[in-house]
This record gives sequence, structure tokens and C-alpha cells, in this order.
Amino acid sequence: MGERQLVVGAAIVRGARVLAARRTTPAAAAGRYELPGGKVEPGELPSAALEREIVEELDCEIEVTTWLAGTSPISDILELRIAVARLVAGEPEPHEHDRLIWVGADELDGPDGPDWMDADRPFLPELAHVLRAAATAQRRAVLFDEDDAAAVLRRLRADGYDAELERERLAGEDDDEDHPWAVLTDAPGFIVEMLVDEHDGWLDEDAGAPAPPPVAPLDLPTAPRRIKRPGAGS
Repeated sequence: MGERQLVVGAAIVRGARVLAARRTTPAAAAGRYELPGGKVEPGELPSAALEREIVEELDCEIEVTTWLAGTSPISDILELRIAVARLVAGEPEPHEHDRLIWVGADELDGPDGPDWMDADRPFLPELAHVLRAAATAQRRAVLFDEDDAAAVLRRLRADGYDAELERERLAGEDDDEDHPWAVLTDAPGFIVEMLVDEHDGWLDEDAGAPAPPPVAPLDLPTAPRRIKRPGAGS
């Protein structure tokens, strides 16, 4: 058997979510999700091939930041390698897929998550680690006005930072009415503080903060000790 041709896929990470694309062809793969990408042409660098494929498939531009470990066989003649990437221009629009979804670490390989192509599955554990690390590095800007939140989102993305918008919910409530908006971003804290000051919001200082380490239990005696005073009789 000869050397397999390399296929590259992009784990496009925004905030703490990754983009999954649902295939339409061939028939055996229709309805299943993949990390989008394509074949590396002779003489082409893998990162350049991936950036080219994403422009063709999703009409947006990415930058490869790192590669996940290893490769995964697709067939006897093809093998897959996955890069972590970030959006640098445009918004993903499906041209060769019929649906795009953003998936967090907890949904990545769960029962309610995407039905991944077999070749993509070996990369999911490492990708989940990447997403959880991204979540702890995020800052959270909270704003009550949707237009203000959208303005902060646009500014951060225009400046090259990852940012996503979500609606805050109170524990146990499904109704979004009167709940604030949150912009999650990897931008430095001073930039987020400047933007929330401009748009009457605030920076959630506790977002992404690691949980304090557990306190070790005290080693207490199981029975009271009898203390002998100096000079006391035996």
C-alpha cells in the first residue's frame, strides 16, 4: 500500500465552541458532521491548503494556530489531520454543507451532540481539552441592551479577537425576557473594560475563574488526649 494522501480539517474555535459542518455527500455520509477542510494538493503546505479549502467551502478566512496530535485514516488512500484555527475575516456560510453549528466541549461527543464522521472522532478528546482551556481564558462582558452587546461584538471581531454573543439565563428559567446579554471573548481585560464602559455594561470578573482548590480535612484525633500537667502525681 502506498502513502495516503493528506486531507486537512479545521477545528475553527470561537470563544469556547468549535464549528461543525453537516455533510450532504456522498449518500453514506449525508447527515453526519465533520470538521471542514479538504485535500492537500501536491507541493502545497497543509496550513495553506486548509485556509484555501475554508474560503471555498465556507466563504471566510481562518488562521491556523496549532495542529492536533496524530492522523486518522479515512480510507486506504486518504488520511486526516486536524488543525485548530481562528476566524480572521468573514462569517462561515455553508456552500458544500447544509448546516453549520457551534459546539461546546460538553456537547462535543455526548449523546445529544453531532453524529461525527468516523475519521474525526479520534480528535475529539484533545479538541475537548482545547475548548475547556479556551473557556477558562475567556472574559465575559455583560450588557442589558442588545444593540450595545452587538456593537461590542462587532468591535472585538473587527480587532481580530474571538467573540460570541449569548443570552444570560437565571438558574431554572427558560424565559429570556429582561435577561442581559453576554459577550464572551479572548480579548485582554483592559480592552473589554473600555468597551463595557462605553456601552453601559460591566465585566464579569468571576467568568472563567478556576475553582478554588479543595481544603484538606483536618487530621483530628479520634479520641480526646489526656494531658499530664507538670508536677502532677502519676
